[in-house]
Amino acid sequence: RCCKMRSFIAALLALALAAVCTEAFAPAPFLGRSAVSSATELEACRVNAKKEKRQRNRENMRKFSKRGRTSRKKMMRKVASQQARQEENEFLAKCFMTVPAPEAKDERSR
Repeated sequence: RCCKMRSFIAALLALALAAVCTEAFAPAPFLGRSAVSSATELEACRVNAKKEKRQRNRENMRKFSKRGRTSRKKMMRKVASQQARQEENEFLAKCFMTVPAPEAKDERSR
């Protein structure tokens, strides 16, 4: 009777050991929770992703920007300011133009 009992306990232990070993290969039981533990964690992840994307865009904008070219708007402003400056200079030259006095003409003609 003792040998039967020992063999039964050994079989029971082997069965329990097999169950424990195969549990590692079985999928985890789903308890009704989602993979993400909370909505705030998901939002935080999205916010971080957006910040990283903005940073990457800034870096790429600096890296791939074309330097040395002026925009059409700046060129047009420059041309307009040069024209205005030239007109102002011409006007000032006309204002301060010296005309000989009429008396000086009379003295020269004598």
